[in-house]
Amino acid sequence: MLLLNYIKLAWRNLAKRKLYSFINIGGLAAGLCACMLIMLYVAHELSYDRFHKDSDRIYSLMEKIKLDRDTMQIERFSATTAPSIRQQNAAVESFIRMGNRAGESIIMQNVANPDIKSEEPDTWFADANYFSFFSFPLLSGNKNEVLKQPFTAVIAASTAKKYFGSTDVIGKQLRYNGKYIFQVSGVMADAPSNSSIRANILLSYSSMAGIASFRDIMAEERGFGGMFFKVFLKLDDPMHAATVAQNIDQLMAARLDQGRSVLTPMNRIHTNANFHPGFNLRYLKLFPLVAALILLMALINYMSLSTARATVRAREIGVRKSLGANQTSIARQFYVESALYAFLAFCLALLLCKLLRSWFFNLLELKVDVSFLYHPLVLLIYAALLLVTILLAGSYPSLVLSRYNPVTILSGKMSRVSGGASVRKVLTVVQFGTAAVLIICSIVINRQLYFFRHAATGINKENVVMLPFQGSMGNHYQAYRQQVAALNGVQQTATARYPLYGGYDMWFVMGENNRPPMALSMLSMDTSLFGLTGLQWKTPPADMTQLGVPGKIVLNESAVESFGFTGSPIGKYIKMGDKEVEVVGVVKNFHYKSLHSAITPLGINVEKDNTALWGANSPGCLFVKVAPKQNMPALIAEIKKIYAGYDLQEPFAYTFLDDAFGKLYTAEDRLAGIFGWFTLLTVLISALGLLGLAAFSAEQRTREISVRKILGASVVQITALLSKEFIRLVLIALVIASPVAWYLMQQWLQQFAYRIHLQSWMFVLSAFIAAITALLAIGVQTLKAAVRNPVNALKIE
Repeated sequence: MLLLNYIKLAWRNLAKRKLYSFINIGGLAAGLCACMLIMLYVAHELSYDRFHKDSDRIYSLMEKIKLDRDTMQIERFSATTAPSIRQQNAAVESFIRMGNRAGESIIMQNVANPDIKSEEPDTWFADANYFSFFSFPLLSGNKNEVLKQPFTAVIAASTAKKYFGSTDVIGKQLRYNGKYIFQVSGVMADAPSNSSIRANILLSYSSMAGIASFRDIMAEERGFGGMFFKVFLKLDDPMHAATVAQNIDQLMAARLDQGRSVLTPMNRIHTNANFHPGFNLRYLKLFPLVAALILLMALINYMSLSTARATVRAREIGVRKSLGANQTSIARQFYVESALYAFLAFCLALLLCKLLRSWFFNLLELKVDVSFLYHPLVLLIYAALLLVTILLAGSYPSLVLSRYNPVTILSGKMSRVSGGASVRKVLTVVQFGTAAVLIICSIVINRQLYFFRHAATGINKENVVMLPFQGSMGNHYQAYRQQVAALNGVQQTATARYPLYGGYDMWFVMGENNRPPMALSMLSMDTSLFGLTGLQWKTPPADMTQLGVPGKIVLNESAVESFGFTGSPIGKYIKMGDKEVEVVGVVKNFHYKSLHSAITPLGINVEKDNTALWGANSPGCLFVKVAPKQNMPALIAEIKKIYAGYDLQEPFAYTFLDDAFGKLYTAEDRLAGIFGWFTLLTVLISALGLLGLAAFSAEQRTREISVRKILGASVVQITALLSKEFIRLVLIALVIASPVAWYLMQQWLQQFAYRIHLQSWMFVLSAFIAAITALLAIGVQTLKAAVRNPVNALKIE
């Protein structure tokens, strides 16, 4: 009954003071919604692969090779690697191999309906124990039999619907790359969104012996590195991981492998590997802090307004104490009131979260299964947010208000009681200081992202289209290129092995004087690509006809510096494998990777006549330079039509060079987007709090304002009187925030090899935004109080 009475009182106060209720509930709801969205994202990222029954015992194998100043990480191995490890380690219960040729295009086709075909990059050859090793659900088929026989396949439910229109597909057939027919033996559930293993089609490992292009892979026994199979090991006990790693190192050394093994627990692959674009563990650790700051802003609003309105609630408290209520019961009453506010805000936050969820995930380019939204971890986070909000929102107000002396209150001396005024000032400084820090951070992050996108890279990226092609093009590439080059609007064409910013080869080479081996990135291209992309020579070949001659190489400036040649590098030799190649030219450094890291040594293998390299069943990329102001969609459609005349198997694909460069900064794009929106939210919450405090201040000083107006004070003077205290607090917040933001951004910028410098205008702009926001929030209420008729106000008083 007493609890019900507390709830009635709380509801009555909520309905009576609509502005304060709106600020409290709206601010808390906005803060909770932001927290929910951010923590949902963090929980999803940290939950990767934990749904596997034995995730704590499953390890992914990787190899690190240290050469001089470079470290290379390998995650693909030969077919014999896993069996050898299992044979040498009793602690390894079982293993699984998943393999495909990295970068190879895989085309699957419905045998019964050949018009239904598609590229399937998430296609893997896998061992027969796949479904007993992992915990992926199998919807139809026997998990111990589905991948046992050669040329059998298990497909995901969505893939089954795409090719056959239903999931009842056992016994139906798919054609692999136009040659080999696989029979569907099972259907698996689509991989959940928090799985690091993405597989739409699984092909039986035993099939590889019957595929001509894989016979060399199956026969490879020398060394570990096969660049084909991912290897997962299941240990009998996680405590044995270090011992197993040592045994693998010994096995590598016995096979003359220079690397060192790395065993990564299954549930940490996603956060440790950083192989997928757009992910950065550093940012994942930052987002919970942003969520906590936003919630803190909303809680500060509630506590500030609750204590500020102490004089309004003082008589109620005094009467209740004079009738026998003790401090505990008064505190309990305010906790119940806080719980009601928090619960209403929580319900509103859930509604907002549902409405904004799709937008937020699109901002992050993230897919989250609906089922994950009801995961016990997510529900626990939500419950914890509600509990923390109730505890923190009610703690300080209940402590301050319940300690009032009833004699002081009822004798009319409440004005002498501060009601936590000093604490409110501190909270206001903290609130606007945090907002200012976030504003500065947002400005710096966006400027760094702008710098990335507009920095001189040494490559002309404008109006360049990259058109990858596969071996299915056959001997038709030259005819294809000539027809494209003849189109109106095409200025120039060129060929390379990979799209720029889409991959490169890696060699370990030796320079002069038996220097230690050094990692050398390698690009293969024809001579036309130099002019098309605007690459500049540092030292051009004395005879340009030497370009494309076998045994010749072009280096960049970074490679020349790293090799430490004495004198001119032209004519010097470097050893690549068992061959020596001659340096015939040096190009100026250009960014062939992102600006996150410094330019590393690069070698360029130039093909004078690309018929030799791209003329017979070899994949590559056609570069097309388009004249300005062309109808790009129409031109792409014409190229697609030409492409279809030469390759009926591989789907047509294209990308713009500047878009490929921009995708290198997906993680920073996400950070900028999140910081921008949540900084705006923080500023609005801070403004709401200041609005509430200004309204209350004006209300409490009604008599003073009226007397001053009668004595001749102007509206400007009254507005200045009411605003100056708040403006002073905001200025103090800005003074404190600037060095904090400077330190944080200096630390953040250190991770980039190429970065902007912090400039004073960034801090001035932040101060201007914060000051204008504060003035607008305060001005609404102070101006309203200043123009009020003093006679009416004194009558009420």
